[in-house]
Amino acid sequence: MADFNLAELLPYYLDETDENIAALNEDLLRLERDPADARALAEAFRMFHSIKGASIVMGFESVNRLTHVLESLFEQLRARTRVLDRPILELTFRCLDELRDYHRELRSEGKSARDLAGLITEVDAALAGASTPVAAASPEPPPAPKVVAPPRTATEPIDARGAARVVVRFEPGLQLADMKARLVAERLASKGRVVASDPPLDRLDEAERIETFVVWVADAEDVDALRSLANVDGAESVTIDPPAAEAEVEAGAEVEAVGPILAEPIAPAGPEPTAPPAARAGAGRRAKVVETIRVDSERLDDLMNLAGELVINKARFVDVARGLDDALRGNDARGLAADTEERLETILRGLDRVTAAAGGGSDAAVDRWAGSVRRLREDFRAIRGELDRLRLGRDRLKALGEAIHSLGRVADGLQKGVLETRMVPIGPLFERFRRVIRDLSVASGKEVALRIEGEKTELDKRMIDELSDPLIHMVRNSVDHGLEPPEAREAAGKPRVGTVSLQASHRGNRVVVTVADDGRGIDCERLRSKIVSRGLVGRDEAAAMTDRELIPFIWHPGLSTAEAVTEISGRGVGMDIVKERIDNLSGGVDVRSTPGVGTVFTIRLPLTLAIMSSLLVRIYDEAYALPLDHIEEIVEIRGDRVARVRGRPTIEIRGRFIGLATLGDVFRWGGGAHPSSPSPPRFGDASERLRVVVVRDGDASVGLVVDELIGMQEVVLKSLERNYRPVAGLSGASILGDGSVSLILDVDALIGAASSRRGALA
Repeated sequence: MADFNLAELLPYYLDETDENIAALNEDLLRLERDPADARALAEAFRMFHSIKGASIVMGFESVNRLTHVLESLFEQLRARTRVLDRPILELTFRCLDELRDYHRELRSEGKSARDLAGLITEVDAALAGASTPVAAASPEPPPAPKVVAPPRTATEPIDARGAARVVVRFEPGLQLADMKARLVAERLASKGRVVASDPPLDRLDEAERIETFVVWVADAEDVDALRSLANVDGAESVTIDPPAAEAEVEAGAEVEAVGPILAEPIAPAGPEPTAPPAARAGAGRRAKVVETIRVDSERLDDLMNLAGELVINKARFVDVARGLDDALRGNDARGLAADTEERLETILRGLDRVTAAAGGGSDAAVDRWAGSVRRLREDFRAIRGELDRLRLGRDRLKALGEAIHSLGRVADGLQKGVLETRMVPIGPLFERFRRVIRDLSVASGKEVALRIEGEKTELDKRMIDELSDPLIHMVRNSVDHGLEPPEAREAAGKPRVGTVSLQASHRGNRVVVTVADDGRGIDCERLRSKIVSRGLVGRDEAAAMTDRELIPFIWHPGLSTAEAVTEISGRGVGMDIVKERIDNLSGGVDVRSTPGVGTVFTIRLPLTLAIMSSLLVRIYDEAYALPLDHIEEIVEIRGDRVARVRGRPTIEIRGRFIGLATLGDVFRWGGGAHPSSPSPPRFGDASERLRVVVVRDGDASVGLVVDELIGMQEVVLKSLERNYRPVAGLSGASILGDGSVSLILDVDALIGAASSRRGALA
């Protein structure tokens, strides 16, 4: 067999292990509610075995040793020779946390310095401890045990009556044949019930080589369909023996009774769950087998960048074609040429009449003029030929426009297709918080329930990865600061169990994620006292602030309203990082809190960091882009409609007062005004016409005064931080169709800098 480059296999190992650890967390949470859940015990045992087998291949000895003893521990639990008690559950949770952190370090640094020896010793000690058998009166049926047929000398076979025998012979020397065999079993499970296999599924990893794989499938209505399902890449031949009344697994074959574990196929990745086999059989439809492949996210990033460049070039083609069309539209060159030629003919006839009137005598001057006109007429005939070719070019321009339109559709389709490959449901991210809530509940002594909604909402994979830490901070604060102790909740007429909600939904071209709790709400009076004591705001100014004006101060670094520092929170570290991380995702976050009712954090994010719908405006002879989802409306007003409120220019729109800002209020160019900036708008002058774009972020709005509205356009985002350096007030840049660069304004920073409490950005 050819040598493997283990470094190339590492990303696949890490992805699979991360999925197994996440699934193990879910199984342990199920076992915490019902320690006798046979299916959860069997699944946990299988996943520990899978991690162990993969770690052997990769050479991670400490992971292999830890998962081996955990596998042995869960074999005892599965066999009902001991009971899953609280110490074992907590120990297993700690093992999962260490395994997760070990593999995170592997992913980020290529190695891990974590020492798992202590946990291995603890699990070994638990294994060596006295076993506690399950009481005979337990109502839970034992899980389906692994069945190993006796040696060949024995005559008692395993009963597999009514099951079709599927024999798959693999190509000689096939690499990763154990994975192919597992795939065969999972695909066959979509058409029936896999009752046994040879080699057994839980020992595939141990086999040195697998040349033949046998699966017995019961309840398969369409036996012929099993052949196509078993014919995976690498299979040399597939033979099927139909079920017989007395069909049996031959003695001597080591097989595994799979029972309910493989009774349902593994659901494919995607927003819609796969229907169970019974439902599919009842519907009478052929099950669709979905095959997926793992792709390095960097490759998708490269494809997205190339698709973006294609869109930029499409925009340039459109711009050039539009310019040509404008230049040639209404051009009556052919009519002008005919008119000019007719005038030349008239002049020539006039000269001929002059010559005839002179009695036919020769006049040198007249002859010279006549010769010049004739030559001019001949030259103009050549010009007419060029004009005819120009007309043909104009006709061809129409064909070019159609080709560009077709290119645009292809480019947009390619861009959308690449974008969709990066979109994944947010559900798996939300599901991780079941374990987070459980740990926080134990640490705080509070009773907490997690409610999840909108788990099928899709978001860019890179954004989901970046969203994990901010959500953890918010959930921790909801439990520690928001929810009251059970006794206090009962005294307030609330249920003992507090609720934390995670919800996601699409709104236009954005995704809205909310983290809500039904706790005590933010103590605004305590917050008012904190910001005064920290010197952030004067006492008189703080006293005049409304609750809505006070709450945004929770994002200030080092500010906490907690009365005491706990293991969960209270040091004022985290919420400022949450705000920064969400800002870096071109998103926004706001908070609403009602005393005694609860707090809601609302995060608004673009669907992707690659493409953005924007309004292009011109300010100081430069193009700027404003995210379309932040734009409320566009108005044009007279200068005399601008009033001063607390010293700030303000306009009234349908009963709402909105402060005005110019780019000069927000930025400083080299410490001063823009070199090409005109005189500032003349607020109060009735002859001055102001174009105002009203932008909103959360509850805050501002009206940005612009010089010209260019129009709406999809722009491809380019990172300033990656290509230049971070610039406060700008979230990125884009290349327009004419090749010029448009800077993308950060609406949150724009509103903050335009407010009276912050100065202009450098």
